[in-house]
Amino acid sequence: MRKALIVLLGALPLVSGCGGSDSGGTATTTAGGGPIVAPAPTPTPTPAPAPTPTPSPTASPVGFAAQAAALYDVLPNATTCNAGVLKASVKQDFLTWLNGVRALHGLPAVSYSAVEDNQEAAAALMMAVNKALSHTPPTSWLCYSSDGATAAGSSNLIGGWGTGLSFSTEDDALAGWLRETNSASIGHRRWILDPFLGQVSYGRAAMVLPDGTRASTSAMRVFNFANGVTVTGSIPAFVAYPYHDYPSRYFQAGDYLSFTAIANASGAFGANTGVSFAHATIGVSGPSGSLAVSDVASDNDGYGVANSVQWHVAGLQAGVTYTVTISGVTGAPQTSYSYTFRMT
Repeated sequence: MRKALIVLLGALPLVSGCGGSDSGGTATTTAGGGPIVAPAPTPTPTPAPAPTPTPSPTASPVGFAAQAAALYDVLPNATTCNAGVLKASVKQDFLTWLNGVRALHGLPAVSYSAVEDNQEAAAALMMAVNKALSHTPPTSWLCYSSDGATAAGSSNLIGGWGTGLSFSTEDDALAGWLRETNSASIGHRRWILDPFLGQVSYGRAAMVLPDGTRASTSAMRVFNFANGVTVTGSIPAFVAYPYHDYPSRYFQAGDYLSFTAIANASGAFGANTGVSFAHATIGVSGPSGSLAVSDVASDNDGYGVANSVQWHVAGLQAGVTYTVTISGVTGAPQTSYSYTFRMT
């Protein structure tokens, strides 16, 4: 029987300062010409050569092993505990998808910090080889390293393994972290949508293990950067999920909705820790009236911004615009908030 298991694990709450740096580059293409010269005499026509067959386009890799190998400049190796070298284009893809998600919420774009790349790669390798996720991996783990353990405690983690595991993209990892597989804990999402995130580093291990099992794990660094974090761009008054027109791959009916109020626009803590939804009421309405809200829970944990409330809504449908109203909020600049969303 072909089997596969997908699991995900969010970074622990932030309890210390964080930082980072960014890197990037540009490329240009130029074209030129030469002086104009008098035309040469028309030559005597010569027979046209037989046309050369047009080569077929290079096919994309087929199958899990080939697709996984195409991610790397240097392949990872579970036997030698070599984490490999992920292609720069793969890391850029991840950053592009991440900033696309953040743009849906009006959040500042983040930059990429390469300083932590080796740690993130080591963390992803440990998770893949051991077929488990942990923010505190034991030293007894295969391919254990202190670098990997450091990254594991500062990162969102997601992974899958099994003989029938399908190949996944960087955007698939983001979708998994955002949707939370209907978990009541939404720490992954809160880190991705943290207005003060500033930057990320990314590692991935995708391979066929020595026992024939396919494994694919990803680690997204979200705090404890080496060089300090700079946030560029304005901070919104709140972060709502989903928000306005929202792609169905990132939210589907049955997923938890969530909301965070920004009381301190200069950092994730401070006044943000005093925002309370303990006595708040949440209403969700559509063209046919109010929908049932359930499973309301809130906290002031430090997964990104230190306040959040989440809930379920019954009867959501794609293509319909819904209005959310949250009233009775305390410790925030407003006592009530309202916004719309639509699954597209």
